[in-house]
Amino acid sequence: MADQCFDPEIETRPWPELLTWQRDRLPGQLSRLAETVPLFQERLAGLDIGQAGSPGAWSAVPFTTKDDLRAAQADAGPEQPLGALQAVPMADVVQVLASSGTTGTPVFFGLTEPDRQAWLHSIATMFFTAGVRPTSRVALTTGMPLVAGGLPYADAVRHIGATLVWVGGQTPARTATILDRLGVDTFIGTASYATFAAARFGEALGRPAAGTAMRTIIAGGEPGLGEATIRDQLAREWGAARISEIMGLGDVMPGLWAECPEGGGMHFTGGRHVFVELIDPADGSSVPWEDDAHGEAVYTPFTRQATPVVRFRSRDHLRVQSRRCPCGRTSPRIRCVGRTDDMLIYKAMNVFPSAIREVVLDEYAAHVAGPMRIRKQSATQVRFDDPLPLEVELARPPSDAGALRQRIEESIRERLRVRVAVELLDRGSIPVGEYKNALTYVREETGRP
Repeated sequence: MADQCFDPEIETRPWPELLTWQRDRLPGQLSRLAETVPLFQERLAGLDIGQAGSPGAWSAVPFTTKDDLRAAQADAGPEQPLGALQAVPMADVVQVLASSGTTGTPVFFGLTEPDRQAWLHSIATMFFTAGVRPTSRVALTTGMPLVAGGLPYADAVRHIGATLVWVGGQTPARTATILDRLGVDTFIGTASYATFAAARFGEALGRPAAGTAMRTIIAGGEPGLGEATIRDQLAREWGAARISEIMGLGDVMPGLWAECPEGGGMHFTGGRHVFVELIDPADGSSVPWEDDAHGEAVYTPFTRQATPVVRFRSRDHLRVQSRRCPCGRTSPRIRCVGRTDDMLIYKAMNVFPSAIREVVLDEYAAHVAGPMRIRKQSATQVRFDDPLPLEVELARPPSDAGALRQRIEESIRERLRVRVAVELLDRGSIPVGEYKNALTYVREETGRP
């Protein structure tokens, strides 16, 4: 397995054994945090930390949320710029990064040198699982070095031994020219940007993106790459032999999950440094890692020094695809089906916008162009008493728009038990950006943005 896994000792260890090995390291980490981290001194008070690694005792350890991290940094000062989350002197911090801030005030993370090495190893494991090899020429399209997908991603690509071509921040036309000239064969970005770039590359080069050397597409940052229609579209437009989904988060570790050559879901790649749980998002109870299990991912990095977190609620909802894989990796394969932040409520039914998109693409791929979104009355709207307004961009004018609209509405109602009001739009009506494309939006008073 040495040539197939970056860290075979961890990646091929039986999953129950790995979880036990991780649990054995939790008491030591909690003990350090209870002594040195203001955020956790009060939270961990009264707990039997020595027994915290056992499943029963661990359930009493409080969760940490993104709002907790923001609050911990609200009163940060010159000597403690990382706030109550800071566990080491700034003299020991070799790098500071920030969350992207797409859903609120950014949170800053510090890394000691051991932290940086842990990130380097975990992200490299993720990329290696996803298809990066020492012979790869890799396009990193992140345009912001300060975020977890910036400099840490670049370092990990180099750590594998691959050739890094960091083109983030360039115009699409210039990016296309650079990557074509250098024969770049591996693309790292969001699923939205991978789709956007395929079209722009064709325009810039005067030939389809499939005519370039690009053969591996690695994408994350948003749900979507698990949908067969989106994967097939990317493979076709790029002429790619491999489409790999990845996932991580800067609050914990930017490299946590990646898809192996077998496909069918992402393996956990952060096992050397992070303990992962699956919980019921409603009551916080533990959910076993079994086939078809659903739950929210909760993470505890047990080697993190500078800005540690404990039982961090990711808000990412996972579905376990399979506990076994022919590749030899032993962690379950999962898909991220959505985030709590994205969930909508139609009367008494919860639904992720990504689930609605999946139904439309699954059954009507021949009729729709791909872009679609749900219109909200305000940015904070979650509940809908009337059918959700769903804008769907057409691939071409249908022979009977009314019938197509009705069929889409009926399919969503039958499969998801929610009602939508479909609005069919001409191709190009929905703006497509270079980073992430939201599946919900608020229409401006003066018209569509």
